[in-house]
Amino acid sequence: MSFHDQQYSEKRDFMRMKMETTATLRVLSDDQTHGVQCQDLSNQGAQVVCAQRITEGTLVELAIPSPTEGMQGLQARGQVVRCEAGEDGGSVIGIQFDTLD
Repeated sequence: MSFHDQQYSEKRDFMRMKMETTATLRVLSDDQTHGVQCQDLSNQGAQVVCAQRITEGTLVELAIPSPTEGMQGLQARGQVVRCEAGEDGGSVIGIQFDTLD
């Protein structure tokens, strides 16, 4: 197994949690915010659906509010690693996290 294959395999060892929750995606370069639907989440990244296309490599911040009043939601910074056309005309965006709060 090559080093690259090992790294890819290890990345997939992190459990992904399927979800359907509303979140906010902020593009750091121009401070634009987009309402998104978060489809899955792990400690390494997330997949969201957005009405707009966001270019791969774009630095973003993802905010997912807590469903429990009084508890802090999730704040994560990272970059777009994938942006593909979705079924309903939106974009399916893969985000790799750099920091997670």
